[in-house]
Amino acid sequence: MHKLSYFSKPNNHTLKDNETLSKLWLQIGSLRYQVFANELHQYPETESKYLDDPGEHFLTLSLNDEFVGYVSINTPHQGNFRMQSYFSDDTINDLLKGVDDYSSIHEFRGLTISHQFRNRGFAKLLMMGALKYAHQNGARHIIAMGHSEVLPLYREIGMTVFDNHFITVGELVFCPMIASVSKLLDLAGDNLNQIELIDIVETDDACYHGGASWDASGFDFTRRKELIVADVLDSPFPPSPEVMQVIAENLVSSCHESPPTQCAPLIDKIAQVRNISPDEILVSSGSSSLMFSLLPRLLNDESSVLILSPMYGEYLHILNYLINCHITHFPLYPEDGFTIDLAQFVELARQHDAVIVVNPNSPTGVYCDNLHQAISDILSTNKGQSSCRLIWVDETYIEYVNDAVSLESLASLHKELVVCKSMSKCYALSGLRVAYAVTSQAPTLRRFIPPWAVSLPAQLGAIAALSNPDYYDQQYALVHENRAILNDALIKLGFTTFPSVANYILTKLPPSVAHSSNHFIALCRERDVFIRDAENMGVTLDSRYVRFAVKSRVENDKVINCLAELLDDNN
Repeated sequence: MHKLSYFSKPNNHTLKDNETLSKLWLQIGSLRYQVFANELHQYPETESKYLDDPGEHFLTLSLNDEFVGYVSINTPHQGNFRMQSYFSDDTINDLLKGVDDYSSIHEFRGLTISHQFRNRGFAKLLMMGALKYAHQNGARHIIAMGHSEVLPLYREIGMTVFDNHFITVGELVFCPMIASVSKLLDLAGDNLNQIELIDIVETDDACYHGGASWDASGFDFTRRKELIVADVLDSPFPPSPEVMQVIAENLVSSCHESPPTQCAPLIDKIAQVRNISPDEILVSSGSSSLMFSLLPRLLNDESSVLILSPMYGEYLHILNYLINCHITHFPLYPEDGFTIDLAQFVELARQHDAVIVVNPNSPTGVYCDNLHQAISDILSTNKGQSSCRLIWVDETYIEYVNDAVSLESLASLHKELVVCKSMSKCYALSGLRVAYAVTSQAPTLRRFIPPWAVSLPAQLGAIAALSNPDYYDQQYALVHENRAILNDALIKLGFTTFPSVANYILTKLPPSVAHSSNHFIALCRERDVFIRDAENMGVTLDSRYVRFAVKSRVENDKVINCLAELLDDNN
């Protein structure tokens, strides 16, 4: 009996907790290596005999528990398709002629069948399953590339093959193809209704973060002092002395007394320091709390949302699993330094109901200093009516940026704007959990924030932190200094690094490292060094990207020593 299963590209957390998914992921990588390295010679042979697939979503086929094959599916990227690395712009333009909505295009890639199961109709079954998956996720057009030996299959299911455009890769000739989903559905008829797709990952899984170090230490803080925790972006410095003093002086009271119900003293302090109206401020226990509380109230399953990629993964989790809305990734590329093409971004944003931006971005560390103008352009009516009704800007790391101008003051001018401000990372309050959002919609959204949303110790600490900017400015300067030293050391070890303005550095593993990021990070953990796998943080990051939090000088040196040992072992 055959079984069609689907899942999104897994991260370390889901692989660890889902044995079925872990097995399928290994089978995909092994089959991909057998076919594309051993058989077709498109990739060099390696000792690992494993080749990661760069797709976003996967459909696998099994027969009586034997792995038959898979196909990968990439969701819309507004004119940026993986096949562009093979075909010229002229070919892509010819292929998409007459398609007026690029955001509805899904790309099928990597259709691969184990040798013993070929010529038995399984490739067609996988393609039909992929069609059903794409249709359920809002696709209106399908594009693909296929080699000459399987073109009859693609034509049979209804794809239009552009055989006047072709390339030679390895030992095969590939052609691009396209079809409308409506045409494919008509040709499939009732056969599609008989295909059952099984989701092997529960969609209510908790959102994955860094923080694997807690598994190693538990609440043994003596043990924690032995670890280098560089996979989460907690500040490398302590809270200001005034924060510690006010909490220590009122420790007993702040543990057993209820805080001000609506956090009025904290809101008033934020309004005073930021020069904004208290009526526009919402506070809660961390930015995640604000995201989970507010975004499902501002969006629904019909909403079309544009997000940066790579970007903080919790937004994608909320959009996918809480709201189930239509998502378009705006890819940021390493060769461009992960900068935003604002003209293209504005044009696309105007076609969506909502836009989400993290600035400075995580994990890239890039700050966009002209976002205020982009917001004005997105909402402008000079070139016709904009569809955008929500612009969510996350400024968690903006305090690290010298002379940065927050967009908080624009909230009173644009009802569509929500500025989310965590105080965890920049004020060393991660354990206390406190954040705020600034929006003119605050009076109507306040009902969705529970009473006592910020604990009494957190309110006391946040007020004291906001009262002592000089201390934090000194700490930010030290972070910049330590980041530069760490960055230079990483480069000397062979890492490719990307410029950052905050307390983290995105890197690509040295060419000499044969391991994937997942395996490399596991080796670091064996040495009590925890760093973050960035592969699953964006569509333009593959299994070679890792992110380092900037820690103290001593801790950074321990990280570098660990990496040097691993690289020596690798050689």
